[in-house]
Amino acid sequence: MKIPMIRIKCEADRAYNKADDMHLLASIKSRIGQNLKPLLQPIALKKLEGDPDFDYVVEDGRRRFLALVKLSVAELEMGQDCILIDGDSEVNAYVANQHTNLSLAEEIKKLYSMREKFTTIEALAVEIGHSPTWVARRLNLLNLSELWKKAMAEKTFGYMTVAHYETIATFPPTIQDDIFDYIRGVDGRELKNASVRKFSETLYENFATLLSTLPWKEDGCGECPACLERKNTNYLFANLIPEPRCMNREYLERKRKEYVAELAAKEPKTILVSQKYKAKDENAEESEDDPLANNTVLGPGDWREAENPAEGTPAIIADGPRAGTKIIIQKPKAAEDAPPKQTKTLAERKAAKTRQRKRKAIETMIQAIKDNKTAVPERNIIYLMAACKGTRPVCGSYADFHSKKSNNPLKLPDQISSFSALMNRDESEKKQIDQFFWKTVCENIITELNNGQSGPEDPKWAEAGIIASLIDFDLDKALKDAIAALPDPKSWEALEKKEQKELKEAA
Repeated sequence: MKIPMIRIKCEADRAYNKADDMHLLASIKSRIGQNLKPLLQPIALKKLEGDPDFDYVVEDGRRRFLALVKLSVAELEMGQDCILIDGDSEVNAYVANQHTNLSLAEEIKKLYSMREKFTTIEALAVEIGHSPTWVARRLNLLNLSELWKKAMAEKTFGYMTVAHYETIATFPPTIQDDIFDYIRGVDGRELKNASVRKFSETLYENFATLLSTLPWKEDGCGECPACLERKNTNYLFANLIPEPRCMNREYLERKRKEYVAELAAKEPKTILVSQKYKAKDENAEESEDDPLANNTVLGPGDWREAENPAEGTPAIIADGPRAGTKIIIQKPKAAEDAPPKQTKTLAERKAAKTRQRKRKAIETMIQAIKDNKTAVPERNIIYLMAACKGTRPVCGSYADFHSKKSNNPLKLPDQISSFSALMNRDESEKKQIDQFFWKTVCENIITELNNGQSGPEDPKWAEAGIIASLIDFDLDKALKDAIAALPDPKSWEALEKKEQKELKEAA
């Protein structure tokens, strides 16, 4: 059976090397001149349905097919020059080219596209002849940070293979950038001659916390790559880190502070000590939500572990990997000389928490305004707010600070000669003018709201409520979301019991 070439559809799916094409063309021409069959490997065709112009499409062997066209070959003989195959075209092309012609970037792109066609990674792996672990790790390269994508493309670290990058991609982007600094630094030099397994174990040891070493029972955040993999797939790290770990530093640091705060509330006479130096900003916004914000914590230079425990005083390590560990320290002179610190009552802490939640709700509204996700008020409301809050000039050109260019989005002159000249525009243009005018008013509104978003001032809650009503923004819902995102610290339970006990003793 012979198939006319004009009935075969062939569409190039990637760029080819012209030198290779010329070499292939010369090889086929030479074989035809020797009365040999033109191809060493047959072209794979797939039957086409519902296409009046073509009966078949080339699934594999596009370069060979196009070379035959250039040599004016009129037909292919089934079984010798071509074979019929079935299945998904994209999968067929990937299987045919993955070992020879695909770059790493092309391979990842193809895998990502094919992943959507299969319900599970296992199903895709079976179809293309790889293990689920291999597929999962290749797909995970899409999660590399921009810094590492550039490093991989430019081969910044010459010793690194795909397996090294697959390990790095299992970390969150922020940690990936820390890993970059680590590998580039003095400590990372030893990794140059390490095996891939040693490379991976070193990164997990330094940048992922072993949950079993924590002084409290911890299941992990459930959101970082390590926790998600452990819960869902069991592929990415199964052969690398057998013990559960977590990569969410902020989550674990928060849990450490809550754990220490609970211990401190139960044992108020016990001293808290720090193993790392960090200058504390008394006016920092995050201090309102810090479980240890109102506890005195001795810095590394103000304490030392006691050589004779009988002569020391009990203390609790407040931070770092040993947070929550009870130790005995020498009685610190700094603690003797320092005046007693006034701690906030539970009521004061709750008031601070309410301020923080309101600020978060206002921030949500400000972001919605910036993203144009809120309604634009009627024109009379816009003009009224402009009269109250002011606005920069809307007409004519203005200098755009970000683009450093002159901009005139409305194409209006510097001055409007008459009211009718503005009103005679069509509805779409008038709507655009209102939107842009409202945006310039919002710049001043946001500046005013931001004055209460940090520092000693209270959040502009009443003002935010007025703005929310004008733009159809549900500020109450934003507050509920903020309450859910910023729950009461667990240490408050111990503090409440302590205050109740003190009231009973005073009575």
